Amino acid sequence: MFVSAIAAARFGMSMTLGRPFHRRSLDRLLDGMRAAQREFGTVTAAEDDDLLGGAALDPETRRLVQGRRLRTQAVRAARETDFYAEVFRRSGIDPAGVDHDSVSAIPVTSKQALRDDPSGFVRKGASPAHGCSTTGTTGRATTVWLSDDELHLMATLAALAHFQSRTFRPQDQILLGISPRNRIAAHATAFAAAAVGAVVRIGGMVAPEQTLATLAEHHPIPGHTSRISVLTAHPSYLALLVETARGLGYGPADFGLERVLVGGEILTPGLRRRAQEVFGELEFDENYALTELVPFGGIRCERGHVHYEPTTCLVEVLDLHGRCLPVADGEPGVLVGTPLPPFRDTTLLLRYDTEDVVQTLAHPPDCTMSRLPALAQLLGKRRQAVGHDDGWTFVRPVVEALESVDGVPLPARFGFWRTRGGVAVEVMAPDSPGLRTEVGVALERHGVPLAELRVVQSQDELLHPLPLRCDLREGDFARAAPTVASAVTAVTASEMSAVAGRRGRP
Repeated sequence: MFVSAIAAARFGMSMTLGRPFHRRSLDRLLDGMRAAQREFGTVTAAEDDDLLGGAALDPETRRLVQGRRLRTQAVRAARETDFYAEVFRRSGIDPAGVDHDSVSAIPVTSKQALRDDPSGFVRKGASPAHGCSTTGTTGRATTVWLSDDELHLMATLAALAHFQSRTFRPQDQILLGISPRNRIAAHATAFAAAAVGAVVRIGGMVAPEQTLATLAEHHPIPGHTSRISVLTAHPSYLALLVETARGLGYGPADFGLERVLVGGEILTPGLRRRAQEVFGELEFDENYALTELVPFGGIRCERGHVHYEPTTCLVEVLDLHGRCLPVADGEPGVLVGTPLPPFRDTTLLLRYDTEDVVQTLAHPPDCTMSRLPALAQLLGKRRQAVGHDDGWTFVRPVVEALESVDGVPLPARFGFWRTRGGVAVEVMAPDSPGLRTEVGVALERHGVPLAELRVVQSQDELLHPLPLRCDLREGDFARAAPTVASAVTAVTASEMSAVAGRRGRP
């Protein structure tokens, strides 16, 4: 216990003072939490909240802490990376003078710059070991390099968060329904599950029939639930599972699913409702995270705010017109982030443009997580937003409206663009006057200035389809052997239909 106390103290000092984490202390801290869980059944000490999130900081202290860490990162980036050495040389800015108030003088770093030359952001003298890429759903994949210690830190932070939130329990069986190419998320989730004592399967985004069969099967592993109890999935893949399950006649009695962890896309109320009709009562844990800014991430509170730990990243919300001006409270803008030390040591990023549009809070939060700063909600990608005479239309209101209509298959496949008088929306759904009316009413209820509605029956007919993560394919096999892949999918579907028939389902 004494060793664990020292490890906890070192962890707290690193969180508070920004000093490098000690890998052995991280391991000892996890060992101590596992021992407490075995002895007392759960980790319940009130101090854990302060330990895992760092000390609660008032706004002025937060600015000073972030300013000091920002200055440290700016100096290192200017001296030890090729990209920022050139940025500071051209701008004439002294990195040693950068603080919270003068950060706007540093040019914003585009996603394209990181995509084109990821090695240009790697600090000289670092120990890059893991090239971690985004899935590339909305464009060419973006890569950041992490050292082995950094990847271990990300996994440990995930484990500590799951200890604190109890999203994973020792008796859980967990299925990862995300692409294993999502290296950081897959590794961190599997590591966290093992740390808590749960068991995990990496299923990937395979044919939905196959995932449903895995969820429905009994897995007799001693000391754990008899079926998969936790699923991690992107919302569009969860939607695909729901739609396929309904077609095959599955119902709540066929599953033991209790919780779903989602991220990477917008989880709509309509999808939540329809998922519970198929799987039964579910808890949803919705998070926001980016490979480029790891370990920065947001979690939703009971009010729907997206809260984040300010010691991990300096967050700015800038205007939608590219003028790099901060937006007023309550307004939408583009999230720009600077990962801060001691969390990032290999790929250094300053004022990185995530291209994600977020809504800022109009008033300070008054929820149970109010000690942490928050955003109001996530709205979608900037390049997918449409400007018009009445302002802007973002992805969130459109997809929420469409998935609220039961006649629209999940996941909603759609597009939208500016047209005379407002916004044109296209959606893949069975066409009928009743459905058109219902969709039009839903869009208007969600604030979309609908000027034109186009209903199509196939995905190929969509003129401007928005990409969905559920359509990602796992590499060379899908390209080199489409016939074999199609045959496997057909056989799987045939087997599932036979199973449904034996159960007396339509």
